[in-house]
Amino acid sequence: METFLARVVTIKPTTTDFETRVTGNVSTYDNKDFTEDEVGRGYGAITYAYQNAIVDEDIALPFDKNNFTFPIKGETVIILKIEGETFYLPFSNVPYPNYREKASLKITTELIKPSNSDNAAVNVTNQAKTGAGYSTTPNTLQKENRGGYIVNEKIKFLNPKNGDTIISGRVGNTIRFSEFFLTEDGKTSSPGIYIRNKQNQELDSKPIGTLVDEDFNKDGTSIYITSNKAKIPFKETTKKQKVAFKDFPSSDKLKGDQLFVNSDRIVLSAKASEFVIFGKGNTGVITDGRFTVDSIGDTHIHSNNNIVLQTTRNIVFGTEGTGNIWLGGVKPTKSQAGEDFQKMVMGGELIKILEDILDECTKIAIPTGVGPSGFPVNSAAFKAIKGKLKVILSARNYLSK
Repeated sequence: METFLARVVTIKPTTTDFETRVTGNVSTYDNKDFTEDEVGRGYGAITYAYQNAIVDEDIALPFDKNNFTFPIKGETVIILKIEGETFYLPFSNVPYPNYREKASLKITTELIKPSNSDNAAVNVTNQAKTGAGYSTTPNTLQKENRGGYIVNEKIKFLNPKNGDTIISGRVGNTIRFSEFFLTEDGKTSSPGIYIRNKQNQELDSKPIGTLVDEDFNKDGTSIYITSNKAKIPFKETTKKQKVAFKDFPSSDKLKGDQLFVNSDRIVLSAKASEFVIFGKGNTGVITDGRFTVDSIGDTHIHSNNNIVLQTTRNIVFGTEGTGNIWLGGVKPTKSQAGEDFQKMVMGGELIKILEDILDECTKIAIPTGVGPSGFPVNSAAFKAIKGKLKVILSARNYLSK
């Protein structure tokens, strides 16, 4: 096996990206024969420069196609030649998480210029005269040709803890497998997985080479899976005062076996079957916006204790079309005297009917042989009752027809 460092010249994501060279009646892809039956043969392939020259007769494939970082033009890779095959692995020793390169490699990307065929040429004469290597200054990074890729100098490496395994993407997306990160005492084994997508923007202005930590509250999106004494420094952003869920744990208790997700928006979808939430303890929803439930089927709320609806404004129960509202349960539509379920009455209509009845009561006259009798002696009592009828109306509760 032969191994050496080389600089990426061209990148070819798939076999079909390679230009063919006709040799006799055979079309070849660089140093390998690819047939239509070998779809994916050239997946993730690159060409490279080595010892001041482009090795365009050779291509390198990912050492493991299931787990690899696709390089960028000008990056440094490790070339492995094994049993007639050429492979590559990533390599880096510069303070940029999103650009992997060896500073002392004597092939500068400034000298790798793309041609119309997306191949490249190295100006060996200039290289030999200058002996130029790689410069880690920001200006050099911005000027160098990266095949359309611009290095983000604001991205920083994570600060490792003892025993950490860290996987870093190019744009502040990282996964940390850790035993001591965020632990209270820094020594108790507390396995955790910390996933971050987008670096906290407050870290952008830090000097190049600064090591940083994830920030659950300020990074783009965070997923933390923790245990034991690892404590998540979660801070609420909602302004809603907790009234129904006053026993929400304080931040100093957010430790142990936990799963925390924090982002600007979270969407959970069960596209084919059930979506179920189980809460062994209390379960709460706290929001500064609306809380809604829409369902095509029935919506059930069941409790072994009280169901309390409390608001600072209105509570509205309504149905569309010919739907009914049943309080106490659902029964057949019979509504006769003595039935367990009967129809509600309209307060205003009831008052009007009772007023009419009392008015007629005050006018009662009985015909006699000498003429009609006078008005009832208790007419004043009827009028007094009429004046009290509105006390049967609720001051705040209403019913629609």
